[in-house]
Formats: sequence, structure tokens, C-alpha cells
Amino acid sequence: MLTEGEVRALTALHGEQTVSELATNLDRSLSYTSELVERLETAGLVETRRQGKTKQIRPSGAKALELLTDLTQQYSHIDWPELLSGATLRVCYYLDTPRTVTDLSRHADVHRSTVHRALAPLQHRGIVYQTDDGAYTLNDGFEQLSTFARELAHHVHRQTAEEQTDTYTILWESLDEFIVQTTTEIIEEHFIPTGPDQFQRYDLPLLARDRRYYLYSETTSELSPEMLCCHMLVIDSGARAQSYCLLLLSHVDIDRDVLRAHATKYDVEDAVDELCTYLDTSGDQRTSRLPEWEDFQELAEEYEVTL
Repeated sequence: MLTEGEVRALTALHGEQTVSELATNLDRSLSYTSELVERLETAGLVETRRQGKTKQIRPSGAKALELLTDLTQQYSHIDWPELLSGATLRVCYYLDTPRTVTDLSRHADVHRSTVHRALAPLQHRGIVYQTDDGAYTLNDGFEQLSTFARELAHHVHRQTAEEQTDTYTILWESLDEFIVQTTTEIIEEHFIPTGPDQFQRYDLPLLARDRRYYLYSETTSELSPEMLCCHMLVIDSGARAQSYCLLLLSHVDIDRDVLRAHATKYDVEDAVDELCTYLDTSGDQRTSRLPEWEDFQELAEEYEVTL
């Protein structure tokens, strides 16, 4: 997310400075500092302007910087740049709730040994502690560390989206991925089309909308029906969207274990469980947002889906 040098530059940058002044504060070469500034400017974390032959730099208005400033001012005795380098911020992203090393490793997508290396100095300084059941959690007063990591990831996602479109809404996000709604067609390879339009891939032509939906992911290359179902519930949890998900689950060979794993990832576990229970009981167990079984049978017949 950020290197030690980038964090150190951000914590050393107060108000407006020249690159030369920042280099002096960091005790680093002018060329090294210039490279840092370029990376931070590209990331939208600093702003620059020319004043004669010098380049003036100042922090941007990113909320993540406000959180970092509050953290470093409140605990000025802690060397935050050293602590937050490497994978530590990735781990802190998921310390919004107590988690075991195994959970942190899986969520942050790093090795267990990396999690241990990230947690050890935090535990030594009393920033995190281990509960009786083996989970790690942030001590009182340090909860904003996870908030900072999350806000920083959100800032990166916004920068990524704004490179492709001016108007957008992020509907869901994790550390490395997000689902975005926009009216703009995006053809960049890491933006995978999802949402109602993709039901056509399974012979379920839904009504076209002006809005477009994309999953941004650098690791996912293909959208599975299990993922599409969960994305649809993230996009719209209303009665019509749930009926469309019922059609998809009935029409395509779905792996229930994979579906539930994705439901956990996208925070739609309850909705997915309700859909599965509805289908398993032929509508005998249904919530108010799910159709009467007879109505769903008519919808399925309309879309030529065999129940």
C-alpha cells in the first residue's frame, strides 16, 4: 500500500514545502525525494505547483492523510513509518474486528509468517493484543489504525476508478477489489463487467439499464455464476433482483459451497441463505421480498427455466 519512505515523507510534510526542504527533513538525496514526491502525487496524496524554478509540495485533501496526521500527533513517540511499512497496513486493514493469524493471512492474502512479522512489533508496543481465544485485536485508542488502512485503500480505489470515469459509485470494496457503478463503458482489463447485463451469458436477458457495473480485480479473470449472484445482491437487494438471482441459481449448475464462500466475501450471507432455503423448500420458507412460489414458477416459465 505504502512504502516506509512514502509514509515517512507524508509524516514529514507539514504545510507547503519545496522538494529540497523535504529532502533535508528526511535526510535523503534530492533525487530520491523527487521520486517519492512523484509517486505520492500520482497516488493523489500530495499536490505540487511550480513557483519559479522550485516545486512546491503540500498534502492533498485525502481523508487518509487526516487520519495519519491524527495518529502521528497523538502518538508522536511511535515511529509509525517503520511500523507501517511492508505488509503491516494490509494486515491492519482487517483488524477492524478480532481475527486469528489464519484469518488475517487469508483475508490479507499474505503468508502466516508475514502476519506474525507484522503483528510482533505492534504487540511489543501495546498497539495490538491477543485475546484468550487466540485472536488479535487493536488496543483501545489505536482503532483508527485500521480506519486509516481502510481509508487509504478506499482512496486508492477512487483513484483507480477516476482514471476511467468521472462519475461513479463504489458499491462494495475489500483491500484489493471493488465493485463500481458508472454510466461509462470501461474497457481496461482489470475492470470485469458484472451486474444485470451479464445474466445474458446464461440465457437470462434482463432489462437493460443505463448504469454499468464492474468488478475491479487484478487477480480475477472470469466471472463465475456464483460471483454474479452475489454481485447482483450487492448492487440491488430488492425483490426483483432476488427473483433474478433465483432464476440464475435454478438455471445454472451452482456449487453451493463456492456460493456461500463468495456470499461471505461480499457480505450477503443472509440473502444467499434465504435464496437457497426458498429453492430447497419450493417457496414454503420465504421472506417478504421473495415471490410466491406460483409467481416464481410463472417467471421461470417466461425465461424458459426448468425448476
